[in-house]
Amino acid sequence: MSAVVIFSLLVTVFSLALTLIGIPAQIAKNYREKRSGQPLLTIIIALGFYVSQIGLFYLTGNWLPLISFVVGFVMWSIVFAQYFLYQK
Repeated sequence: MSAVVIFSLLVTVFSLALTLIGIPAQIAKNYREKRSGQPLLTIIIALGFYVSQIGLFYLTGNWLPLISFVVGFVMWSIVFAQYFLYQK
């Protein structure tokens, strides 16, 4: 197994853990409190990070982590929508 495959697996596992555990917890907390727990700048930075990583993985043909970053982008998009939904 090459180093690229090993690191691709690690990136995928850790990003999926963050995406499937951390971000949904933030979404649920936002829903319960009816407010966004993140500042807009943090949300925009996170979305920019995910977009740049998706572009990089697409251009390099590294499909394994690409999937988890697309899921992460969708989750952060929900947090972004909650920011405006719960804005007072």
